[in-house]
Amino acid sequence: MTEGKNIRTQGAIGKEKNHADIFCSHLSNTGLLLLSFILVGFVVMPALAIPNVEFSPGGAGAGGWSYSPITITFHQAIRVDGGLGNPSDSLVGALVYLPDLSVSGIPGGPYVLTPVTGIISIKSPDGTVTYLSGTLGLGDLVPVGTTALCYTTFDVDITSIIVNNTIGSDALAAIADMNDPKMDFELTFQGAPSKGFKWMLDNNKTGSDGFSGAMTVYDDVPEPATICLLAAGSLVFIRKNNKKSKRERL
Repeated sequence: MTEGKNIRTQGAIGKEKNHADIFCSHLSNTGLLLLSFILVGFVVMPALAIPNVEFSPGGAGAGGWSYSPITITFHQAIRVDGGLGNPSDSLVGALVYLPDLSVSGIPGGPYVLTPVTGIISIKSPDGTVTYLSGTLGLGDLVPVGTTALCYTTFDVDITSIIVNNTIGSDALAAIADMNDPKMDFELTFQGAPSKGFKWMLDNNKTGSDGFSGAMTVYDDVPEPATICLLAAGSLVFIRKNNKKSKRERL
């Protein structure tokens, strides 16, 4: 009788250990899942951000860009096409003034853009009222065939922002509502010579054509390395506790 009870007791203990192991495994899997969600969330979040200001050359007097060795110059008018995804925002029609950009890293790259003056601004169509001004920082330039992608990382590119929302723009209001406004900047060039944008840069050739760009409010988020360390640290903590619990049950 005693032997039978011992067998049943050992069986019950075995089941409890099995349940505990399954539970710990779930915790470990939960940690992995949490890490995955954190990393995916970080990658997807910028992609879902709606640009506050979208712009491109437009109208009969459309501007564009031109490159003579080392410097990219913009020719007005650069028209605001949309605000917060709305083509009817009151900022639409205003003009964006971009600084000339000096290109370094020639030849071969990686190419770096340095604003000559650093000041980027948005003004009324007649140029008399400044709605937004800020300081544009350094950015990268990545040639892709006859085009080039610039400021490719979602980051703080525009700082020292001053907003003058006298026109009731929702896009400007979203920027002004930030305690310390900062914005991401992105720019795409089209129309380099047929041999490509990289060929133009590396061989000191000239080029010119159109472009488009956007400015997007940048919310403070932890850096990728910080996020990975936090998530990985949580996972290690869970695994250590799992091992400790297993030793205590043995």
